[in-house]
Amino acid sequence: MAHVITATDGSGSTEPLFVDGYRPSRESRNIIHDLLDGSIGVSYVAPRPRSGELRLGYDNEADAFAAYNLHANETSFIYVSSDFENFAMTYALDGSLDMELDPTGVWIVTVGFQELSA
Repeated sequence: MAHVITATDGSGSTEPLFVDGYRPSRESRNIIHDLLDGSIGVSYVAPRPRSGELRLGYDNEADAFAAYNLHANETSFIYVSSDFENFAMTYALDGSLDMELDPTGVWIVTVGFQELSA
C-alpha cells in the first residue's frame, strides 16, 4: 500500500499507482488593519487547512474512471500514504475534477481538494 483514498460514506476506495504534483497551500486568514496613526495592526487567525490539487496516476482506463467517479460522490475522502506520512488528510472535492490520458499511456485524475479540520 503506497496511497489509498477511501470515501467516508463507504462508497469505495482507490489506490493510485502514484501521486504526482502534490502542492498544498494554506491561505492566511489574518486581518490587517490600517490604524489612524499610519501604522498597521494585525488580528492573527490560524490559516485555513491545506488546499490544492492531487494528481493521481493509473495505468489503466478502468481504475482511472473508477477514481474519477468515486470523487464525484457527495462525501469526504480519507487519504493515507505509506510513502509520505505527512500527506494524510480528510478532504472534500473543491474546484475541478479532471481526467486525462498522457502521451505515455498513463491516466491522470486531477482532484481539487480542501482539507477538512479534524
